[in-house]
Amino acid sequence: MKMKILGIALSVGILMISIFTAFAQGPQEANEAAAGAVYAMTNAPDGNKIVIFNRDENGTLTKVGSESTGGTGSGGGIDPLRSQNSLILSGDKRWLLAVNGGSNEISVFRTHHDGLELVNKVSSGGIFPVSLTSYQDLIYVLNAGGTPNIMGFHLSHKGRLTPLLDSSRSLGSGGFAQVGFDPEAQRLVVTDRAGSKILVYSVGDDGLPASGPVTSTSNGKVPFGFIFDQRGHLLVVEVGPNAVSSYQVLSDNTLQVISGSVPNGQTAACWIVATDRGDVFTTNPGSGTVSAYQLMVGNGQVALLNGAAGSGNKPLDLAVTGNGRFLYALDPGSGNIDIFQIDHNGSLTNLGATTTDGELALFAQGIAAR
Repeated sequence: MKMKILGIALSVGILMISIFTAFAQGPQEANEAAAGAVYAMTNAPDGNKIVIFNRDENGTLTKVGSESTGGTGSGGGIDPLRSQNSLILSGDKRWLLAVNGGSNEISVFRTHHDGLELVNKVSSGGIFPVSLTSYQDLIYVLNAGGTPNIMGFHLSHKGRLTPLLDSSRSLGSGGFAQVGFDPEAQRLVVTDRAGSKILVYSVGDDGLPASGPVTSTSNGKVPFGFIFDQRGHLLVVEVGPNAVSSYQVLSDNTLQVISGSVPNGQTAACWIVATDRGDVFTTNPGSGTVSAYQLMVGNGQVALLNGAAGSGNKPLDLAVTGNGRFLYALDPGSGNIDIFQIDHNGSLTNLGATTTDGELALFAQGIAAR
């Protein structure tokens, strides 16, 4: 009997300790396994910052603070960088990388469950950096000002960026919007919205791009943001027809159209993201909407589901959580982050917006989620 009473007392004690620990940790740490984070960039000319939000299992965001990049943003009006992927997470989500368009630098943060730690800041190797891409320890930046170029870096296990010798490639004249790797980092793609061109560089085993690109004319005018699906199909959003085109990248780096300029009926379509299962979304700040498409992952075909699947003020950059459940849109028109649940049929449920206490002004750009 004494042993039984002792066992009950011990169990009750353990339960009380567990309850006390959960309260002491608070809701974020207690639900750490189910939660994540969202990061947004102020792009402020008097000091660039990353605004940090905790994400709970229901997609709700709570602002927890901000960290300086150590550099300056570009400032300006809405969409001053005119780019996609000015703020990115590395593939393993350990590092957050940001461009400093005003001071021509790249900043690297170590991610923690409760915040960010600035660990490195380097010159971007050009003027006006606007877009980043990563594959394992390989980083490339697009510098859109001066003489536009792309430049490569090695990312160390300590978060240090080291320029890759002979990696810089001049892009010539144009208005360049994004640089990005294909799924195996065998190619680098750059969109030229001014010339309605898409540039494809082969990438060697040493991480260096070919001396020059293979250039294709975009199916629709003003190609802007793009993504690759898991099988290497290229999806590009086009501002001209407010549409999405998909391509097969052939062995000679030319592009073969799969679905040509599928329109969404909205205005100023510029940014694009997708989930692994083929839910594709674009933002259209001119009409204040988010469009939903469906991608056939096997063959790269794209179909419109709903041109106005979600709404905001002026939604720009987009980010999808790793589990494919939630979509976040940076909305500098309202100074908020628009929150959407991605439903099983690829539609969106609007979950409202989160306030940023005025930290995200009209010139804010860049968002990333984990």
